[in-house]
Amino acid sequence: MSKRLVAHVGFHKTGTTALQESFSENREILKELGIQYPDFGLKAHHRAAWALTGRTWGWKNKGGITFPIAEWKKAVKAVKKYKHTTLISSEFFCELSEAQIQKFKDDNKGVDFTIVFTIRPLVKLLASSYQQYLKYGLKPTYEEWLHSVLDQPGVSKTTPTFWKRHEHGRVITEWAKVLGPENIVVVVADEKEPTAIFEAFNSILGIPAGTLTQIEDVASNRSLTLEEVTLLLHVNKIFPKNREWSEYEIYIREGAIKHLTDKVKAPKDAEKLLTPEWAFEKAREIGVESVRQIQSSGVEVIGNLDSFAAAQIPTGNNSEITHVSLDTAAQALIGLDNRTLRRQSARVLVIELRRRVKKLLIK
Repeated sequence: MSKRLVAHVGFHKTGTTALQESFSENREILKELGIQYPDFGLKAHHRAAWALTGRTWGWKNKGGITFPIAEWKKAVKAVKKYKHTTLISSEFFCELSEAQIQKFKDDNKGVDFTIVFTIRPLVKLLASSYQQYLKYGLKPTYEEWLHSVLDQPGVSKTTPTFWKRHEHGRVITEWAKVLGPENIVVVVADEKEPTAIFEAFNSILGIPAGTLTQIEDVASNRSLTLEEVTLLLHVNKIFPKNREWSEYEIYIREGAIKHLTDKVKAPKDAEKLLTPEWAFEKAREIGVESVRQIQSSGVEVIGNLDSFAAAQIPTGNNSEITHVSLDTAAQALIGLDNRTLRRQSARVLVIELRRRVKKLLIK
């Protein structure tokens, strides 16, 4: 059996978290089947991807973290040491430049590659992508952000990573150019068939059907309601400029907002974030061209890309929200619990410990 690397490298918002939950939960079962899913302390291999791209996690120059290339080398070492198939997964690998894809290949010399992309229609990624950027502290409204990414497709000063992630045809073509189209597999993620992406990976890995499945009772990470979007947008606008990424990440992103999306069911009558008709049409046109590029690239496709042209999303103009319900505000506050302390950085905890010890000694 030859040494093989199956790399799930994208795209964002295509069921990646659910897949990574399944990979992680079934790590021991996979090992028995001759497949290692390296354990570096997280359910996915984002740190290796961030190290290879050189990107900062969080706010650059305001407490964001840049991971050393050693994090990538750790993954390379794991591949080299294992005799059979290694599976790695991070949607951030899709942000690699062509030169970085070449390094990805060169560092894993002598390995048989299978590069897997999971993909959804571009129109279905607009609202979810905006909400994801909101959780990084984004301040423009949805409509302002849509203009920033769609007025000049391929370019966005507001969120430059958007097109690195979602210019699907270009990204897949670049990977195919470096690694060969015969080594690229594109899996269509269809919410009508939620088990399909898991079965696709069972097939790609050559393991029995049903081995990888949706893990029950995990965080739902649902979409934000329009009211919650408005609340988070206002928090971002008034968040003090002198506070760092770690504070925002712990108390807002992983505290209040994560509690709302993971633990609180949205009311059935809650307003959803609507996409203006002009943005829907523009994204649909871009998506159709992207599909054409993928189909002409020679890569293997599992699923129906032709369905993307008919994809639909809630469209219209969003109503103005001027007040947030007491229930929403209270639930956001409940999101701050003892786990918040565990998420604090060691540096912050040491500083606080010193302050308290000093205070006790003065007494």
